[in-house]
Amino acid sequence: MGVVYRAQHVLLGRPAAIKVLQPELSRSQEIVGRFFTEARAATAIRHPGIVEVYDFGFSSDGSAYIVMELLEGETLGQRLSRAGALPPSNAVQMVRQIAGVLIAAHAQGIVHRDLKPDNVFLVVDPEVPGGERIKLLDFGIAKLIAEPAPEHLTRTGTLLGTPTYMAPEQCRGVAVDHRADLYSLGCILFECVCGRPPFRGEGVGDVLSAHIHVAPVPPRAIVPGLSAALERLILHLLAKSPEARPASAEQVVRALDEVARDVATGPVLRVATSPWGPTTTHTTLSGESTTPSSDEATSRSWRRPALVAAALVIPIIAIAIVASSGGQRPAAGSTSAGSAIDAAAVATEPAVPPGDPVPAATPPTPAAPAPVPAVKVAIESTPRGARVLIDDTEVGRTPLDVELPARAGERTVIVRLNGYQDARLRLVGDRSSNHEVVLKKKRTAPAPRPEPPLPDPDRGVNPYGY
Repeated sequence: MGVVYRAQHVLLGRPAAIKVLQPELSRSQEIVGRFFTEARAATAIRHPGIVEVYDFGFSSDGSAYIVMELLEGETLGQRLSRAGALPPSNAVQMVRQIAGVLIAAHAQGIVHRDLKPDNVFLVVDPEVPGGERIKLLDFGIAKLIAEPAPEHLTRTGTLLGTPTYMAPEQCRGVAVDHRADLYSLGCILFECVCGRPPFRGEGVGDVLSAHIHVAPVPPRAIVPGLSAALERLILHLLAKSPEARPASAEQVVRALDEVARDVATGPVLRVATSPWGPTTTHTTLSGESTTPSSDEATSRSWRRPALVAAALVIPIIAIAIVASSGGQRPAAGSTSAGSAIDAAAVATEPAVPPGDPVPAATPPTPAAPAPVPAVKVAIESTPRGARVLIDDTEVGRTPLDVELPARAGERTVIVRLNGYQDARLRLVGDRSSNHEVVLKKKRTAPAPRPEPPLPDPDRGVNPYGY
């Protein structure tokens, strides 16, 4: 849609970023309206968790632009794609900051409507608990309640947002308020602690339907031992009806403060499922892309009525399966992970002849957990900074070193950079490998040759010859 320049603000003496819309898009009233919504929202909120906007307007060639502070760091989406789930205490700290920004935004009558990890930027700030400050990005589709947008920006039935993180009312294309942001915040918190969003699927329709009709998997079914208070808050935020969610971001902050005390002293947890999960693709309905594509959402396995819970136990792995169509927990007395451990720990002892002294009991040697086979993949590209998608899931940018679970068969890799042709690779699923890719620039159609200018007739002479 445009170009972002790194610049130096001469008067302020500090670096800046300049977002410039393409000239042809700057002629669209609707696109420019959304573009400037971001600038107006940022200047109205005035919060340290919002990118500071220095100026916006039109350049001499008619292109719309925004001048804003330059951020150094990474997005929460990049952090999660690299690290998987976060420690619960870190996730609570980060989401509390986002909720604090929402308090300021909602107080100004501004609903973000596209909260997602890719719109949460992390910058180093030693003054903030945890050492990182969040910056909330992309208010381009925000709803400014105090200043109603033109009809063409709010027409009924228009879906605005990113399907993986959209509230049910957004998925239905009906009116939304600040509680839609709280639902999206619940999706982010779920992904931070579980390593995946609450709903995944093969296409956008699956995702939208899941948000509207399917109950989310309880987080403690994915992360055994997770704080019960944290799970209650996540499920409260993910309520299908806006009236069933917290009434405000202030309530969410107070709940997070209560949860923070609980998780700070809790055990170190590990996600029981692989953060890679099934094949997914990223989708955005704002920013770079305006056409929905296959997204991270409800996988077909979560549309089954049975819920499967896997618990990682050391020194052995015990798997408890909950197979109730209503999603109920096992009744008292049913087989549990603890009883599985007891059964597995029974060791066969040699018989002791009668009359011999009974030898002292020797504790069984704990079995070492079976190592999970993994392969390492390194990908370099020229030029650098290209997105790497493995089986349609974006895993980072080049230069990239990533560890993947080994598997049979091949993996498909796409190396993608704006202005260049996609490069495709085939990886053997159970073998480590290094790859160097030289990207080729896209061929652009030659510009049409301009028509020769018509001669300027001498206005003192009749050009028609009479």
